[in-house]
Amino acid sequence: MTFYKLIIIGLLATCFTGTANATIIEWESNYGTLSDLSGDDDNNELFNLGFDFSFYNTTYNQVYGSTNGSLFFNNEEEYAIGSDIEGGYGPMIAAFNADLNPEEGGDIYTNTLGTAGDKRFVMTWLNVIDYEEEFYNSFQAILFENGTIRFNYLQLNGSGDDGGNDVIGVSQGDDSHFNYFTADDGNANGIHPSGKSLLYTWNSTSANYDQTASQLASVSEPTTLAIFALGILGLASRRFKNSNSL
Repeated sequence: MTFYKLIIIGLLATCFTGTANATIIEWESNYGTLSDLSGDDDNNELFNLGFDFSFYNTTYNQVYGSTNGSLFFNNEEEYAIGSDIEGGYGPMIAAFNADLNPEEGGDIYTNTLGTAGDKRFVMTWLNVIDYEEEFYNSFQAILFENGTIRFNYLQLNGSGDDGGNDVIGVSQGDDSHFNYFTADDGNANGIHPSGKSLLYTWNSTSANYDQTASQLASVSEPTTLAIFALGILGLASRRFKNSNSL
């Protein structure tokens, strides 16, 4: 029986700690300060990051956050939407660049967390509805002091825009360096990163960002290995029961 216990404990520990699968990312629940953007539409606000952040080899300590799910670094009013982010808006981080309307529903928060050398700026769009007032979305953009970027999607339902203008990704704004995709609108098959976390890391060779995807812990599902471990548990239990009946 001891042998089976060791097998089962080892398998279950591997499954539920996520070491045998993709990294499990936590949703950032410390939202911080409620932004004035919460009661507005088609607007932006300038925020202090609290640290120096490098984006496409340019250093910033402030960022413009928009009601429409994006971050900009230009000293101008940037809150437009559209799928052409290669060179239309300048340096841009599009967590979910869509026609959103927090004036009619939802809140936007910002927070700077961590200690010097390991800080992060978190902007959260929480239950923000789209302009057509059809779909609610909760997602985050996290800028890390080491230059990486993370998008968390607690619940991404999309927008009522059928034109394919909902965009997720990053762009230098020079028509040459970008990494983004056009998300499905809410009237189609849903937004595929819902329940996911996307990490963008700087690649000095390509002078661009690489993207990797992980699962959000709050919406994780049982893994195949976990199901296999439970099967082993049942088998061991039956064998133990049979041995006691002899």
